[in-house]
Amino acid sequence: MKIGMAGSAMMTSNWKDALQTAINLGYDAFEISCEYPQADPDHIPKAEREKGKETAEKAGIAIALHAPFNSLNFATFNQGIRKESVRQTIEAVNFCADLGGKTVVTHNGEYLIDPDWGGQAEQGLGLQYDLNIDSLKRVAEAAEKRGVILCLENCNFVRAKVEQTLADLVKIKDEVKSPNLKFTLDIGHSRLAEGVESAIKILGKDIRHIHFTDNFGKKDDHLVIGEGNFDYSSFVDFILGFRHIVTLEVVVLDTSPEPARKSLENFKRIIGGGS
Repeated sequence: MKIGMAGSAMMTSNWKDALQTAINLGYDAFEISCEYPQADPDHIPKAEREKGKETAEKAGIAIALHAPFNSLNFATFNQGIRKESVRQTIEAVNFCADLGGKTVVTHNGEYLIDPDWGGQAEQGLGLQYDLNIDSLKRVAEAAEKRGVILCLENCNFVRAKVEQTLADLVKIKDEVKSPNLKFTLDIGHSRLAEGVESAIKILGKDIRHIHFTDNFGKKDDHLVIGEGNFDYSSFVDFILGFRHIVTLEVVVLDTSPEPARKSLENFKRIIGGGS
């Protein structure tokens, strides 16, 4: 297991400063957030990427990246927005690869049609589902070329998401048919949907990245680890045996390293309770 710091833990910091914080705090990995103001791959020149790769390699810290998702939608009928959603995600794949990283987290698109509308809703949902698959195929192809694993995050607690169940996620992966499409297991999202144990059972062999979060079981709080009421005991052993990056996904709109420091300290205490 590699313990990763989420760039979102100090969201208003530049990615280079956040990376250095992760190194200073003793994290094994760092997940860059490709959202403003942390990182915009369109405006990160080659020299800056090379310097970032050099810094990461010298420190022995693994790089992961969360692709942008705000205002983007792989499944939208608006083809300009869909094209831009694909383009920005591919740019995130390229940015990750340029830094020597192997893991990019992305989300499925969202339905614009409510299934409760009746009438032709089912046909519209089917069209959007197909658009989502096509978008993922394009990004997965780019990931294959760059040697990056594209990790589809479970967001089925969101009503409008293309995946409404864990089974939907597996179906989507099977239809994309890319060896480079795997899953990010977000345990906070799982708590709000079908449960962490079910997610581990259904997605298990294809989980390549974990978002370890904390909340109060009502909404996706992304609290400092240990400040919610999450009971991790039933799957601590799974976390301990995980061979890839476990990112402590905290979201704080600040530049302070304290949330990342406290999360790492509390996480080590929590997993110390494994058998």
